[in-house]
Amino acid sequence: MAQPDTTWKVLQHDAMQQLADNLWSVEGDLPNMQLRRRMLIARLPSGDLVIHNAIALDDAGMAQLEALGRPAWLVVPNGWHRIDAPRFKARYPDLRVICPRDSRKRVSEVVQVDATYDEFPRTEPGSPTVWFEHFGGNKAMEGAMYVRSSDGVTVILGDSLFNLQHMTGLFGLIYGRLLGNAGGAKVTLISRMFLLAGGDKANFRAWMERTAAIPGLVRAIPGHGDVIGPDAAGALKAVAETL
Repeated sequence: MAQPDTTWKVLQHDAMQQLADNLWSVEGDLPNMQLRRRMLIARLPSGDLVIHNAIALDDAGMAQLEALGRPAWLVVPNGWHRIDAPRFKARYPDLRVICPRDSRKRVSEVVQVDATYDEFPRTEPGSPTVWFEHFGGNKAMEGAMYVRSSDGVTVILGDSLFNLQHMTGLFGLIYGRLLGNAGGAKVTLISRMFLLAGGDKANFRAWMERTAAIPGLVRAIPGHGDVIGPDAAGALKAVAETL
């Protein structure tokens, strides 16, 4: 594995927002793109943190993150959402890295992977606070992270689901409108081509329908775009019908 860039590079990001008693969100910029990304931080009953899609924050932001608990798990949701993974691993050497099964090779190019979604330990008695699931089918390049909070269940994804508003400028015209990536919750053309090819669309549709039926589902959070809620189940059912 080539030496990755672990220099702590902070891009513009918003303030941390609390979504539930044990779940926080930070939205931030991507390099040289109008598209933005989202980091989610879930706290386990032990006080350990599960960090999904890491974003390097400024000093105040990292101090706020560390005040929530001990960074213990880093989730890289696919082989493209890995920009700040080596930076977090260098900052927190004991951090354990987890990713989808068929993205392990690409993620491993920049950071050592300790486990796949299938291997995340369930140490809590009864219903877990955080758990993972692959979509099934021919490829497991992505999957979902679930978080159980006092207000219900949140499902967190990467590039398999977008919820972008229309954007301005040439990028907004081409990426958002012409390629059909913006304008509400949807499975994008890129996701259909690269993540859900080879028959996986049917499996993803079945996964969406199962997830929509989870009792107490309160929100769905894509890697790019707005949080979907409070009718997350209705939104997932509507997207599933387009597949």
